[in-house]
Amino acid sequence: MCCCQTNLLLLLLFFFFVAYADADCQLTGHEISDTNRIFAFHTDSRNYYLQRLSVVPTGQSLDMICDANNVRQTTCKSGGHFEPSLPMSDCHKPIKASVEQIADETCPYTMYRVGYKLNEQTFLEIYRSCYNVANVAVYFTLHLVYPNNLSGSGRPMQTFTTDNVISGAQASSFEAKNIYKRFKELLGAQQTYVTSERDFVFDRGHLAPSADFIFHQRQTFKYINVLAQFRSINRHNWKKIENWIRRELTLGHYNALQICTGGLGVLKLPDDSGHRKSIYLDGAQRNPVPEWLFKIVSDGSNKRFVFLTLNNVHVRERPSPNAVCQTVACPQTIHLEQSKEAGFTFCCEPTHFLNRNLPQLANLI
Repeated sequence: MCCCQTNLLLLLLFFFFVAYADADCQLTGHEISDTNRIFAFHTDSRNYYLQRLSVVPTGQSLDMICDANNVRQTTCKSGGHFEPSLPMSDCHKPIKASVEQIADETCPYTMYRVGYKLNEQTFLEIYRSCYNVANVAVYFTLHLVYPNNLSGSGRPMQTFTTDNVISGAQASSFEAKNIYKRFKELLGAQQTYVTSERDFVFDRGHLAPSADFIFHQRQTFKYINVLAQFRSINRHNWKKIENWIRRELTLGHYNALQICTGGLGVLKLPDDSGHRKSIYLDGAQRNPVPEWLFKIVSDGSNKRFVFLTLNNVHVRERPSPNAVCQTVACPQTIHLEQSKEAGFTFCCEPTHFLNRNLPQLANLI
């Protein structure tokens, strides 16, 4: 089953769950973070699915998974409490998240899925990443976002993992000291784009951001889920786009949204002599800094948005995106700053953008 079909199934299951939520139990951050089992539920066929919501309808049971042979249930009772009570911290050897290759015709490189493998038949998927291993570059990620009623739990403290997809040396190309060295190699000793080994110009920008997930936030801290993004852009317009998506869900405008995020092109900057050089952080055309960042937002029906942000804080004027995007008006409810530091951002006509840049996804998202 392709990723989009899997996501559609989860989307339909979501509607099934909320349709009967006349009274419910609200999970708390404490109950989630202090439980060392996986929150899941099952259908009549005993197929397990990850719990995606912080609200559980009265009478609904959750399957609390330690491993395939150790599953406990807790049920939402009237009055808004669980029996047995949460959190559950009695799992001595919790199943670990894994990254595995999966056949997916939408990905021209290698598609990886991130989640929990219970057995040969059951993999509880969190998100997918289409990754170009040879070039150390993520092409796009796919994930679902649901309404989150929890108060801010904050960004988890977590190191990034390579998951045997890239080497430690390749991962180190994201480090500030190595970026400084690489910029001098590419652009000359007098370059001023990165001023020292402690000049944190780039973030390891999440494609599937941790804040989009109520559960399993730590599993987003993977190199197959990041690209080199100028720090000021990541923390201004790009953050505004991510917050807008979550706010639309919180306000009830959508029940769930499917997100596809990635990069296009390779950033070029002039060197000491004025010659434009393509920026690869790992040499030999590995770990490219993308020229553009895109985020496609779909409600799985007939509503789609495409955001396109220039990943370049050194551009002298507002660029034209016409090579990749047919521009349309952005939603009136998002307020983007039009500056190079914040990241010049455009909204694109979705069908045109997909057909031009991601034709394999045109009919699937």
